[in-house]
Amino acid sequence: MNFSKFTLKEDWYIETKLLNQVTKELVFEKGHLFETETGVYDIVWSGGKMSLTEKMMREAEDENKNPMFEETIVEVKEEVKMTVEEIPDSEEYAVKNWRIQLDVKTTRAKLREVEKIINEMVKPIL
Repeated sequence: MNFSKFTLKEDWYIETKLLNQVTKELVFEKGHLFETETGVYDIVWSGGKMSLTEKMMREAEDENKNPMFEETIVEVKEEVKMTVEEIPDSEEYAVKNWRIQLDVKTTRAKLREVEKIINEMVKPIL
């Protein structure tokens, strides 16, 4: 599964107050990219860690109620799964019934194009 990427819109500071003295620490610079492979964005800095969901990243606001992140949708161009197995030489030229299966994520129109190519190029070889 693909998850969105989020870019920080402004510098991110964390303020701490100790003995009436306020310290402002830069945590991430504007343009920092946050990514995930699990759906949970682990945001780690020198002073701590927080985990945010995709929804929380979309809804995060700064103190002026402006969105903190700009979302970048990750688009999958093509997803192909293929299994390759080695065949012993003794079976290399044996004529048998075989199944060729290709699992793809695409549109019906593109699937028809693939079918046409297979019919034109692969069937004559078989």
